[in-house]
Amino acid sequence: MMVGWRGQEPSGNSLASSAARTICQVLDYPLFVLGLAGILAGARWLVTGAGRLASTLNVAPIVIGLTVVGFGTSAPELVVSAFAAAGDQPELALGNVVGSNIANVGLVLGACAVVAPLRPDLTVLRREGPIMVAVTVVVVGAAHFGTFEQWMGLYMLGGALTYVIVSFLFAGREPELVKEEYREYETRRGLIGVRGLEGHLALLAAGLAALIVGARLLVEAAQGIAGDLGVPEFVVASSIIAVGTSIPELATGIVAARRGQADIAVGNIIGSNIFNLLGVLGIASAIRAIEVNDERLFDLYIMLIFAIAGLYLARTGRQLARWEGGMLLTAYAAFTVFLYSQ
Repeated sequence: MMVGWRGQEPSGNSLASSAARTICQVLDYPLFVLGLAGILAGARWLVTGAGRLASTLNVAPIVIGLTVVGFGTSAPELVVSAFAAAGDQPELALGNVVGSNIANVGLVLGACAVVAPLRPDLTVLRREGPIMVAVTVVVVGAAHFGTFEQWMGLYMLGGALTYVIVSFLFAGREPELVKEEYREYETRRGLIGVRGLEGHLALLAAGLAALIVGARLLVEAAQGIAGDLGVPEFVVASSIIAVGTSIPELATGIVAARRGQADIAVGNIIGSNIFNLLGVLGIASAIRAIEVNDERLFDLYIMLIFAIAGLYLARTGRQLARWEGGMLLTAYAAFTVFLYSQ
């Protein structure tokens, strides 16, 4: 069991106990914000350091974009779910994955389309989109066993590794226009063309440290906030934490959408969702088996519906229009209301 600043319930008179509980409740919210800031800063440093390191090793920008950047934006979900699983908080681990995938489609993809209609190259939708839906179907199917067992988590991690390898192999076959989008995007963000191996390694180390400390604070604060609000930890994880950990995808997507780089905006969301299911849920399940009751199974089906809807809307007319983005945002708002009404 993870023990943090909340510690054990204080002994002694009831007045002292009440005062201690009040202090913990007051601390929960600023420490939650501090933890979120830590994991977001850590994820940015991690992606920047890893991208520059890969560029120094002459890895192509398209490969960096599809692997390092795509999966790096899921780093917050990874460390949060891993800490939650290790601390025997399976609802937080599962809620973070489910809520993040729903937020990526409903909130992030919806917001990007509202900013500018998305017209991604069909290669992204034809190959990556169906993989996202297929992986979601498999995960929902596995949930019907009632538990994500540790052996299932290991299979998921194997699937994540396979996906990385396949992405690497197919990256070179992308159209030149798509490759140029990634090159321009990564140059602007300072992810490529920056020398200094020691600096890249230091940035990587700083990113990992900030992620670990931030996740520890975030998970423990979320546990307290759930108690304060009188809602399950799953609800906090799939709403507040999920939105917070989806900020890297949101920032990347909006910038890309404004510049007409739909392949980056859509590809990043699809890649993040795949990695959340295979990598994040995989490592959380491998650490500790996660039980899935009927209520959580229903939430998983909502995640599947969002995945199918996002892919379908993006493929109709070969673009995701502003009004369709508005529909996704409305659906996400309805999901959030539903969560807190359970």
